[in-house]
Amino acid sequence: MSERNIMGERNVHTANEMDPVVARAAQRIENLEQALRGLTTLRARVTHESGLVTVEVDEQGGLRDLRIVEALDRVDARDLGRAVVEATAAAAEIVAGRRDQILASLHDALTY
Repeated sequence: MSERNIMGERNVHTANEMDPVVARAAQRIENLEQALRGLTTLRARVTHESGLVTVEVDEQGGLRDLRIVEALDRVDARDLGRAVVEATAAAAEIVAGRRDQILASLHDALTY
């Protein structure tokens, strides 16, 4: 028994033929959702080699958290500032690398 559309034409796609198409679409949606979750929850935490500061950045490389050692009596303000900037830049670089990995995986998953 063949089905007809509203124009009276015979439908050429059966449910069995559409199953792989629907499965691929569902997998792509899952890949997109997984990538979105990964991209919005990216974080990186770095402690500067001096041990003066520990920073955490968000998915965009923005500073989320800054921890400074309590004993700052012999620390020059310029050294402290440099440590913050260097640690933040290193953490942002980590996040950017992870973001690139997620996007590359997504690209591979969505490309035939």
